Amino acid sequence: MAASTPRRCPPLDGIRRMAGLLPALALLQSALVAPLPALAGPADQAPGIAAGLRLDRPALGRVTGTPPAPGSREEASDMAILLWLQRFRTPEMVAATWLLLDRHLSTFSSAVGAELGTATPALKAGLESFMAPVSAAYREIKLQRARVRPYLAHPELRPCLPPEATGSFPSGHAVWFRTTAELLADLMPERRDRLERVGHQGGANRVYCGVHYPSDVEASQRLGAEAARQIIASPQWRAFRQDPSLQQELMRLRATEQQALPPLVR
Repeated sequence: MAASTPRRCPPLDGIRRMAGLLPALALLQSALVAPLPALAGPADQAPGIAAGLRLDRPALGRVTGTPPAPGSREEASDMAILLWLQRFRTPEMVAATWLLLDRHLSTFSSAVGAELGTATPALKAGLESFMAPVSAAYREIKLQRARVRPYLAHPELRPCLPPEATGSFPSGHAVWFRTTAELLADLMPERRDRLERVGHQGGANRVYCGVHYPSDVEASQRLGAEAARQIIASPQWRAFRQDPSLQQELMRLRATEQQALPPLVR
């Protein structure tokens, strides 16, 4: 008997399209979204090579937006997706989400076909430095939006990743994965497709396991992409790219040929 093919986690946009087929959503009324509060916040504190980097926090807040209003059609769509996933997720899907639980550079190792982290100290230190102001920015937005986690607002949801007490919007994991993927892709454009697949999956897993609403992760993807765009345009990033130690590490990473790259977890 042939081995069965494990059920793959569908991409987040695919889940959105599935939710659009649910007839009950068509009966729900739209609601106005609350106005976007201004982001003031303290100055960014970026250590190391990114010292002095200041992100445009108002721009990050605008691109992130606000969560769906309570009782709105958008919120109902979020819940329909979470309940559908909870019903149909498999043990294999749950196990795969745990592989991208930690926000470590090593989670992108399979995308480039070589070990990242301890084997690439210049890359690791540089990305940690640039991610510091990104983390400060999304935490401020999270506090301002103050959206309750889905499993706290809806007891029928049973998360399959560790629950957290922080706000739901945006997702810190999704921001980290998207921003890191974009920064790595700028350094290794030949691996962009694989890096972005891991970056998107790291956020989508938060929805599969019910620890974030889909709209949380979609907003986080926008925030992460905008944060990466600002970083890549900065003089600090240009200086980092030219660092000889980093260039040596990138040369070693590029030595892995395309046909030798491992399959990515889906």
